[in-house]
Amino acid sequence: MKKVIFFSALFSMIFSVQAADTALPAPVKKGGMTLNEALNARKTIRQYKSDMLSMQQISQLFWSAFGVNRADGRRTAPTARNCQEITLYMLTAKGAWAYAAKENKMIQVSNKDLRSFAGRFKAPIYIVIVSNSKLSGSSPRSLHYAAMDVGYVSQNIYLAAASMNLGTCAIGSIPKPDVLAQELKLTDSEKVLLTHSVGIPK
Repeated sequence: MKKVIFFSALFSMIFSVQAADTALPAPVKKGGMTLNEALNARKTIRQYKSDMLSMQQISQLFWSAFGVNRADGRRTAPTARNCQEITLYMLTAKGAWAYAAKENKMIQVSNKDLRSFAGRFKAPIYIVIVSNSKLSGSSPRSLHYAAMDVGYVSQNIYLAAASMNLGTCAIGSIPKPDVLAQELKLTDSEKVLLTHSVGIPK
């Protein structure tokens, strides 16, 4: 009986660990909307349907934002001195996940719905852009570069959303960035700089 209980507990533990990590389908890297078409379609959307995005759409969105696009690990958006100080998080009604670009997967960091801390729009997904000064440096110039890097990622999100007929809005006036940082278990050197609401436009 003790063996049954032990293996049952072990199975539950293994399942819980695996459930926290969600592998993403490979992003599509050829075809699709042209750059000129995406630029023409790019706009800010603040009203969304409640429908959840597909895993393929999520994969495409996060890879476009700051995914790995070269064998040496460099990204779809530039960072000063290639310090790659940015981490992306996904917030949904079921929890929060950190985007692991090199492994192309989501790592769950919370089972709470944190979307209201990131923005006031009713969107199925929020993307949180976090910058780490431990990687970029904390001098005024380094922080200036980090803010520029966040802008590159934000524009990638806009273009990716446009190419998939999704809506998005960059949010600089974040309702509760400190609470969000605490819930995401960020370190003292990590700071929430920008969020994006994302969904299917109404």
